[in-house]
Amino acid sequence: MLNSKRKVLVGALALAITAPTAVAQMLEEVVVTAQKREQTLKDVPISISAVSGKTIENRSIDDLASLSASIPNFFISENQIDSTLSIRGVTTGNNKGFEQSVAMYFDGISYGRSQLIRTPLLDLERVEVLRGPQPTLFGKNAIAGAINISSAKPTEEFEGRFSASYESEHEESQASLVLSGPLSDTLRGRLAASWREMDGWVLNEQLKRMEPQRDETYLRAQLEWDASDALQINVKAESAQFDSYGYAMEALAPQDGYNLVFAGPIAVETEENWVRASGDVQSINDMTNLVVTANYDWNGFTLTSVTGYVDYETDEILDVDYIGLEVLDRTNQTEDYSQWSQEFRIASPGDETINYIAGVFYQSSDVDVTDEVYLGSFLSLAGPPVSLLVDSYWDRTFAQSSDLYSLFFQTDFQLSDKLELTVGARYSNEDKDGYRKVTIEALPTNNAPAATLAALWGAVLNTGAHEIAGKRSESSFDPLVRLSYDINDNVTAHISYTEGSKAGGFDIRGNSIPGTPGVTVPGTFEFEDETAENIELGVKMRWDRAELNATYYSTDYTDLQTNIFDGTLSFLVQNASAAEVTGFEIDGRYLISEGLELYASAAQLDYKYTDFTDSQCAYGEAPTNGIYCDRTGETAPYAPETTTNFGLDYNRDMGNGLVLDANLNVDTSSEYFITTNLDKNIDEGGYTKYGASIGVGSEDGKWRVSVIGDNLTDERIRVIGGTIPLARTFVRLASGGALDGIAYDAIYARPRNVAVKFEYNF
Repeated sequence: MLNSKRKVLVGALALAITAPTAVAQMLEEVVVTAQKREQTLKDVPISISAVSGKTIENRSIDDLASLSASIPNFFISENQIDSTLSIRGVTTGNNKGFEQSVAMYFDGISYGRSQLIRTPLLDLERVEVLRGPQPTLFGKNAIAGAINISSAKPTEEFEGRFSASYESEHEESQASLVLSGPLSDTLRGRLAASWREMDGWVLNEQLKRMEPQRDETYLRAQLEWDASDALQINVKAESAQFDSYGYAMEALAPQDGYNLVFAGPIAVETEENWVRASGDVQSINDMTNLVVTANYDWNGFTLTSVTGYVDYETDEILDVDYIGLEVLDRTNQTEDYSQWSQEFRIASPGDETINYIAGVFYQSSDVDVTDEVYLGSFLSLAGPPVSLLVDSYWDRTFAQSSDLYSLFFQTDFQLSDKLELTVGARYSNEDKDGYRKVTIEALPTNNAPAATLAALWGAVLNTGAHEIAGKRSESSFDPLVRLSYDINDNVTAHISYTEGSKAGGFDIRGNSIPGTPGVTVPGTFEFEDETAENIELGVKMRWDRAELNATYYSTDYTDLQTNIFDGTLSFLVQNASAAEVTGFEIDGRYLISEGLELYASAAQLDYKYTDFTDSQCAYGEAPTNGIYCDRTGETAPYAPETTTNFGLDYNRDMGNGLVLDANLNVDTSSEYFITTNLDKNIDEGGYTKYGASIGVGSEDGKWRVSVIGDNLTDERIRVIGGTIPLARTFVRLASGGALDGIAYDAIYARPRNVAVKFEYNF
């Protein structure tokens, strides 16, 4: 089915090239800043998708996770602990010690924690998604790609916008306000604020509430000052609180002896029915951001300074067994992250024989993480000695500081009227200090000797008390070489070679270290950097009414940073694998007639591990290397072979001062794995998701009322999954080793939702 849809899509895109152009109409140009300059999309020889702020507003897209479904080879998921960004199947991994594989920038400032993708999207100029390594202009850790977000800027004339929406099925309410305009002849300001609440769609029977609940507030203020004819300064302050209560998670797919043990009064609900049971899960997030950007025009050259400060705090309570039984309860986790950065760069005038951008970058960051995991009363059913673990817990502390220095340049040489050579590179040096401490503690109600507890935590839960510290210093040199050739006025071809790297670091989630007595599989602390070599061939075409862009890529990754679940509580971090990623991306637009535009995109992805012998095994899979399984030649999680997006935008003057607008969009994905061990018992089988909107507004743009629907056919889309913690351990313990069995958990994308929205411009 998906193959036929892809053929239809390609045919539609081909039509965009061959269709007659009798009607004198033109597609609106898309302007991006992917190369730190304002350029049209056709002039940027990168595989890039750009979504305008207007599109985001009209479709009521709340966050990047919602946006990602409409961008091929781009995947975002939110799990119980972290958020995951993936481009072309390359992802960060579920460990807060990993640097991001996808660099995320908002108004020129790096967002150094993946959780910040949860920040609400409001009053944007555009969002750009750059696929493939982007080290030269976006930094050391853009090894899979980059997200470049630009907020709307203060305006010369006063404008304001108020919007409110309501969705009844999940009890979601939203409101936003934007004000912009001059404060003096040389000073302009802009204020954007939003509020959102939602009850969710999964019934937690234990807590008698719907989940996931959302409570979000967001405020952004900007001042833009023309200090002189040559100097412009923009100051932006941003504050956000985005809290969640519960997850869209269900327990499901029991295997073998699981239901024989978890039966009767201790049964766990495992039907896919939007019903679950667990203790409290909440995530309280606060973010503050301050950015000062100065641009100085010096004889046609642009000197830019970008100074940024980011402070992020999260306080989480997690019932990490994900079931209603008291197994792993009252887990508390906090994270404090602060980041300060400074970039200076110079850009040549442009449109010269030689054009360049060069600069220096410095970033300092600190992160402190604490977490505690308590063992509940359910363990008493296992009998001694395991029952002695009840009312004991681990306490884990982690701290890391980093100082990063970079030098970068990118130069375009106009070799002829048609041929351009681009060379660039980035040199980075980073120093890191890391510290981790794990202790085994007991509540007053636990009378077991300390030595007994330590031995049981090691034997049953693979956790051992330890204290460790380390220092790292590493450097990288990431070059770029690209040729662009104008075949004619409408068609440009390009080929490029890029190297990328992602920093090494320290493992936050480890529960032991080599040499820890009593543990079955010793944990880790330090891991090395990851590297990539990327080749791309592409073509960009543009006519008055049509555009088409296509890219073929091949990327080799070495020393991939992975984390392997040990089957109990711990994740082992290692540089365990190499991979080859190949595929193509194609996107286009076609102005069918006045007010009717077709857009479409498609991506094909072939992700293969070329060397990965130490992977976690799936349930029931026989190990090939001790306790591990060989994944060489296999794919990765969150790497569907085919994804597509296509749709129609329609605008029509209805007369009587009214304007009608409508949109139909379709997102498809082929099958993909949602667990790191590639367990086929809980994959996502592929989906087709429909969205639509229709609105009526005044001809002068003063007001608009619309109805916006997403996932209209109510697809159950699994986003991320895993095994219920300790499920297999308890089946074995309860049966004295006679039985084996397991069950899974999965987090789902939002089901069908339809909202009514009102907008007023003043």
